[in-house]
Parts: sequence; structure tokens; C-alpha cells
Amino acid sequence: MNLRTSSQGGPILRMAPFRPGSDEAMEVPLRFVDLEGRPHILYSAANPPVWVSWATTDLVRWRIGERAFVGNARCVDDRARLQSDILPEFARHFGPEQVSRWFGPLIGCIALSESAYGSSYHAQVEALFDTAARAYDQTVQADPLNLHPRLVSVQALRNLFSPGSRVLELGCGTGLETIPLAESGVNVVALDISAKMLAELERKASAASLARRIIARKGLLSDLSEIVSEFGPGSFDGAFSHFGALNCEPSLNGLPEALHQLVKPAGRLSLGVLNRTSLLEMVLFSATLRPRRGLARLGTTLPVGRSQFGVAVFPRGPGEMRRLFSPFFDVERTMGVSVFLPPPHLGTRLRRRPALLSLLKSIDRSVARQPLFRSLGDNFLMELVRR
Repeated sequence: MNLRTSSQGGPILRMAPFRPGSDEAMEVPLRFVDLEGRPHILYSAANPPVWVSWATTDLVRWRIGERAFVGNARCVDDRARLQSDILPEFARHFGPEQVSRWFGPLIGCIALSESAYGSSYHAQVEALFDTAARAYDQTVQADPLNLHPRLVSVQALRNLFSPGSRVLELGCGTGLETIPLAESGVNVVALDISAKMLAELERKASAASLARRIIARKGLLSDLSEIVSEFGPGSFDGAFSHFGALNCEPSLNGLPEALHQLVKPAGRLSLGVLNRTSLLEMVLFSATLRPRRGLARLGTTLPVGRSQFGVAVFPRGPGEMRRLFSPFFDVERTMGVSVFLPPPHLGTRLRRRPALLSLLKSIDRSVARQPLFRSLGDNFLMELVRR
């Protein structure tokens, strides 16, 4: 995790149970030290706080600044290690007198370990998309507010990847971008968590005589080791992940490095991400006297009850993505998607007014790349180049 504490008191770790519907109100702020790549947290063993019980019996999520993690907490039962390694580290950062005042003479400790981002969460995502697979295309294509981002996406990808190139798609679903890209002559290795989504993609590819251009693989975005093993480093001219998949990963740590390994030098990367700051969502919810719901994306987790999604998702802003990928990729351009079009779950009235809908689409296209508006869409597209 490469986490550090400072001599001025250290950063705050905010921990909460990892459960659908949990939000920032449940977060517990805690001091910590980083040992062997894991946060260690002390508590008074004479009077254990409530969070010790739920943290050690369930998955937890925690965040340090803008970085978010999910994993397990376990009690450190090795008293010798507590005395020789952990307590001295706390004393070094916070001072021995402060540690004594905070925790008393009888001290307990838990250590946090980042998991494969919570197998139970990934199981929820897989089940959701397995269930949705059969009707997914119809759901998207019958709704102009759902379809608009896909059309923008396809055009952007056709401009980015030339015929004959090979690209890696992360979170392909049923192939709403895969099929048009393959039709333009691009070879796609399409990865998804859902076997039923992949089955729909393969069915469509076969029907369109595109099977030779599309290779489907089941797997997680957070673990591309099998893709590296099968295809080898530098085997792709580019990669992309659009509209949803990146927001169904609690942690993207390690992904930029993996893509840097897979993509050739000067290869292109396109990321379509559910944004933290959706202008229309904030305005529309505020107009209906629900400002708290309008600001829900500003948290690290968007729970099921505060979105149209069937699982908790993780909104991310352009600045966050830029910082995450900057060690390996340079950002070339960013554009907002659905800046003046509402998210699909708020567009009931607009769907009945096609003329207004057409006008808003036109406005959306005209402001998509403007410095202010490109960061305020329901989603944003970010194009990067590999260093």
C-alpha cells in the first residue's frame, strides 16, 4: 500500500463496515502506523471500542485521503511483536505520553490487509450482471439517456484505435462497444466478470461474423496477471474501459502498472468513468429538496439506496484518475459525457420531450471538452498515452 505517517501526528484512516447501504456517516476516524505495507491501529483492550467487534468479524473498507481500500482486519495476538515493533512505531510518530493517554496500560491492536477487494463484493457484481445479461442490450438501446454515452463512446474509440490494432477491453459486458470496434477492423480481447455477459458477446460476435476479431476472457479488472501470462507484455496497441467497470472496483491500485506492462510504448488508453460531480444530478435533486442525495457521489462509496445501481459503486473524479495513472500514462484530453443530459434515473420527463432531448444532446456535444464542463458530466472520458 505504500502508506506513510508523518511526524506531525500522521494522517487519519477512516474505516467502516463494507456493506451495501453504508455511507460516510458510519466511518470511524483512526490514527494508524504503516508496518510491512499494512495499517496497524491500536485501541484500549481494557475498554474495547465497538468498531473492534465489527471490524474483526466482517469485511471493512477504509480510506486514507482519496485512496480507498477493502479487506480484512485481524487482531494482532503476538504480544512480543506488539511490544517490540508496533508500540515503538506508534511512540515514534505520536509520542509515548500521547500513546499512553490514548490507550492506557492494556493495549490491543488490529492490522488491516487489503483483499482481492472483497470476494463477496465481486460476487454481488457478477450476480447482478449475470441477471441483467439477457435484457441488457434492450435496456440500453431503448433508452436515449442510456444510449447517448454509448454512442459517444463508440465514436471516441473509432477515432482512437485504427483498423488492424489489438486492444484490451476491461468490462466489455455484452459488447456494446466491442462489436462496433471489431466492425471497424480492430481486434479486441474483451474481459468481463460476468460469464453470461460474455456469452451474449460471443453470440453476437458469431452472428456478425466477427468471432475471429474478438477474444473473450472472464476475469477481474483488479487482477490482470492471467492476461499478462497469456498475451505477454507489450502485446496491445491500447486498452479501454468505459462506463461502469472501473466504478465496480473498490480499489484501482495496481491497475495502471498492469496496463503499462500490457500496452506498447505510446499506446493509447481510454477510460470512461462515473463522475463524482454530476452537475445535473446535483441541480435536479436540489430542486426537489433532496440536496443530500444530490451530493451522495462526493463520498468514496455510492450505496445501493442512493443510486440506480444494484450494487454499491465507487465514483471517481478526473483529478483522482489523473493522479492514479500519472506514474505510467500522460493525460491527453478529457471530455464530459451527459453534462446537460440527466443521468438515466432522473430522465423520466425528458424522455417524453424528444425536441428538448435533441437540443440538450447538441449542447452536450458543444461543451464536452470545455475546461469547466468536462469535469461536471454524469460520466467523463479520459484519453491517455503510455509513457
